[in-house]
Amino acid sequence: MTSADLSSMKPTALLVNTSRAGLVEPGALVEALRAAVRAWPALDVYEEEPLRDPEDPLLKMENVVCTPHIRYVTRDEYELQFSDIF
Repeated sequence: MTSADLSSMKPTALLVNTSRAGLVEPGALVEALRAAVRAWPALDVYEEEPLRDPEDPLLKMENVVCTPHIRYVTRDEYELQFSDIF
């Protein structure tokens, strides 16, 4: 999705990306949300993973739901990721 695609979304749109961050042009989502697109994104994939920067603009926006990208993992890996996240 490009900036143009995002800007044409309806104000009631819900964008859910749990697949690949590369589906959305780098920077396009933040740019669109700052330009008053009122969509409600829910993400668990990011341009840079893992998303650790507490100042990332996506984490600061009230209409964005961000969750960690867990994917399928072994129990040991899940415990490592869980300790990193929390």
